[in-house]
Amino acid sequence: MSASPTHETNVDGSRAGHLRHVIAHLAHLLPAQGPIGVFIHHNTLHAFQHLPFEKAVLEASEVYGTEPYMREDAYRASFAAKRILEEDLVDILGRELDAEVGVAGWSRRTLRKVMLSPGVRHIDAGNIHWMLGEGELEPVQLLTLCQRRAGIAAGKLVVRKLRPRDGVMARTGMDLDEVIHPILIRLLNAFLDQGLAYWPMPNREAGFLEAVRRLVDQAGTVLPPELVGIRQAFRSMSTDAEQVVLSCLDALGISETEMDDFVRAELLALPGWAGMMRRLEEEPQLAPHEIVPCSLLEFLAVRLSLTVVAVEAVAGSGWRLELVEETPNETSSLVQAAQVFEAARVCGFSFERLSGLDEKSFQTFQSEVLLFDGLERRRVWHLAYERRHERQILLPISEHRRAMKPDERSNRLAAQVFFCIDEREESIRRHLEEIDPEIETYGAAGFFGVAMNYTGMDDAHGAALCPVVVTPQHAVHERAHAADLHLAEGRRSRRLLFSKLQWNTFISTRTLFRGWMSTAILGIFSVFPLVTRVMTPRRYGKLSSFLNDRFFPEPRTELTYMRANEASQHAAEGLILGFTVEEKVDRVASVLGPAGLHRAMARLVVALGHGSTSLNNPHESAHDCGACGGRRGGPNGRIFAAMANHPEVRSGLRSKGIHIPDDTWFIGGYHDTCNDDVDLYDLDQMPASHQGDLARVRGSLDRAREWSAHERTRRFEAASDDLSPASALHHVEERAEHLAEPRPEYGHCTNAVCVVGRREVTRGLFLDRRAFLVSYDATVDPLDESLARVLGAVIPVCGGINLEYYFSFVDNERYGCGTKLPHNISGLVGVMNGFESDLRTGLPWQMVEIHEPVRILFVVETKPERVLATIHKNPLLAEFLENRWIRLSTIDPDDGTVQSYRDGVWEKVEGKDEVLQSAATSAAWYQGHIEHLPIARITRSACR
Repeated sequence: MSASPTHETNVDGSRAGHLRHVIAHLAHLLPAQGPIGVFIHHNTLHAFQHLPFEKAVLEASEVYGTEPYMREDAYRASFAAKRILEEDLVDILGRELDAEVGVAGWSRRTLRKVMLSPGVRHIDAGNIHWMLGEGELEPVQLLTLCQRRAGIAAGKLVVRKLRPRDGVMARTGMDLDEVIHPILIRLLNAFLDQGLAYWPMPNREAGFLEAVRRLVDQAGTVLPPELVGIRQAFRSMSTDAEQVVLSCLDALGISETEMDDFVRAELLALPGWAGMMRRLEEEPQLAPHEIVPCSLLEFLAVRLSLTVVAVEAVAGSGWRLELVEETPNETSSLVQAAQVFEAARVCGFSFERLSGLDEKSFQTFQSEVLLFDGLERRRVWHLAYERRHERQILLPISEHRRAMKPDERSNRLAAQVFFCIDEREESIRRHLEEIDPEIETYGAAGFFGVAMNYTGMDDAHGAALCPVVVTPQHAVHERAHAADLHLAEGRRSRRLLFSKLQWNTFISTRTLFRGWMSTAILGIFSVFPLVTRVMTPRRYGKLSSFLNDRFFPEPRTELTYMRANEASQHAAEGLILGFTVEEKVDRVASVLGPAGLHRAMARLVVALGHGSTSLNNPHESAHDCGACGGRRGGPNGRIFAAMANHPEVRSGLRSKGIHIPDDTWFIGGYHDTCNDDVDLYDLDQMPASHQGDLARVRGSLDRAREWSAHERTRRFEAASDDLSPASALHHVEERAEHLAEPRPEYGHCTNAVCVVGRREVTRGLFLDRRAFLVSYDATVDPLDESLARVLGAVIPVCGGINLEYYFSFVDNERYGCGTKLPHNISGLVGVMNGFESDLRTGLPWQMVEIHEPVRILFVVETKPERVLATIHKNPLLAEFLENRWIRLSTIDPDDGTVQSYRDGVWEKVEGKDEVLQSAATSAAWYQGHIEHLPIARITRSACR
């Protein structure tokens, strides 16, 4: 490695200080996705969230080389299918500034409307020569227009190549990334490995730079010829990562003013691995098993060290990045002339009329056409696309709200069931209320107000079960009931025995012999198709449960969540162990209060957390509960119910105006959104007097999950159209257990709306599993305190889910992670394509393929001024709203008036272009359809 010259300084201090500032700043551009086992949905463009949405997506597209919106032909297809209407385009264009375009009788709005519909053809450098060859453009006319064009500077453009790869490739034709990335990816994979590797990377506790230094210095380490010099380089360089990076920058001739762009380009060459290193540096507790000292600076030090050695081996020790002079692209002038010609064509202008314009008029027309380029057209198309979606939602809801009658219920309800706000719960809630109208459902963030670090009986360490914007202060442990300690000990012994047998290791296909043996042995069973038909997942589960109950009964468990007011116990994690009575009162009130459930409760109240279980799905945790930090919310439902059943908690709730009847019993549970299983917890503690109530609720839940599964199967092409509800449930159970199923469930792919309000606003409406449903009653929240808590949780969670799906859809290869088919799990931290690639971040195509990429629409039942004041008190929520990352509407709780918030102004939503249709049952509305369906009123409430 070349000797480093004296480091120059800047006005803020040392060059090293500048480097630290650059890395801290550029780290925000890296993906924020943690290990795939704790996948947490977030805004993919979190680094640009301080900008307005339309500006952010364009800036991000320049940085990452990505698409900001769907392709223009996708919007045109939506227009042809009436998903976008003419009036949507007119409305959006009418909101923007108008101007003259240089042609008499034409305005900017008129010109843009014609360029959208009937629309100009897409012309770029990639297709213009083909269009000329096919006679779709006139060469002579284009040449004439080119000669009249203005605005392209003469002479040469000087461009600085900011990556050594570019300079070396220009000189030698060799791609340095093909030399450096294979070895760097292997090193990163080994360093971050969480237990997948047979032979752990030595010296990981010393950090990435030192571990790599020692590894490559070992005898027998194989390196490509271009990188053999790395051994000597590591021996002679500093052990300090900062000094290593500065020396490499000097060796490559990078000045301080060029440092920002250069470092950004090198980090974004492998953004997935760089982002993972940074995320685990900031939050090492996210590592599933082993925590190693991660450092983005050390990642950069290793990368640049390899780069310098490779450059010197290929281009010589005196090589420096050079200035490269480029002449203007002549094709670009031809393309722009063709765009002007195409715009004139759709406007009905003859070539003679266009050529007859004076110079000023021609330049004005040309500027207007070029200003409304493909990106601008897609922006307008997208706004029109979202406008139609907004009206498809708000107008039917408004009509339903106007027809809403006062609650005339006189008898006590059979049960009340809390689900997570997750849009996948919309269908089971609707079916449950259709099946049994005496059951009422509510929606609350799936952590049920209990932010905790939870350690299950089989867990090696705790996990935070709460939204990512919340840091838990309390720990809760699951332990065996005192009477079942002997069962727990037997369970541990069996687990230890199976661990020693290492059965999973034996059948692993990571060696040729083991792969052959496992294939040969297990393949024998393929000659018995009857077994696979008879031993279905459901029957296997029943048989397994019977055998376990008979021979290996599970111990009953309890949660350590009780803590005396004066106690100061702490868990091993440094967190408070358990909750005081006052804390439990606050948690229960934070759910019941906003929902308006202050009195008149049923004899049974069920709180169902949720998650998703699938057999072979690296992105399984991406289907889990977002409000629980990408984990399963069963423990939250369980502890919430236990808190609500506590006599002292009920006494404390009365002081908050929440009166739980003495005969009301809370049950915690868990709903699996993949196989539609429902588990209820601690039923042995329920009073015997409630057995009849429980039987009714369980029966209704069983029927509701069958119908919910039936509704889900309409999206699955592998499912038959004539399935019965029971068969549909069987089908989704099989999908969850299918080893080769890339779509065990579609996750949040239909998300588009979040309704925050009373259940009466949406009860009886078919919302197509597209709406997060949050229970909130503004009539019992005069100070908007509950509204602030609700929105503080749901906007970041639902907004993050929605935006990750948006970006993973519009550019699945770069914002998402492409198709699942070539994915391999790497080190238990992420997936790669094949055996060697960057870590793929974002969502796979199989999770987003039926998604409609619209920004989520929040519909809040309250006064406009109240919700706006509440949001503006929270900087994060205000940023989401004012920068247009989300959309906002309100429903007046008094008169039902619906208004939408646009650019600081509230607009009343009216019209009859979207009517509320009706159907007798949900099944009658959705059966036979695979596409997104409009809202409909379900009229039949009798039991099916």
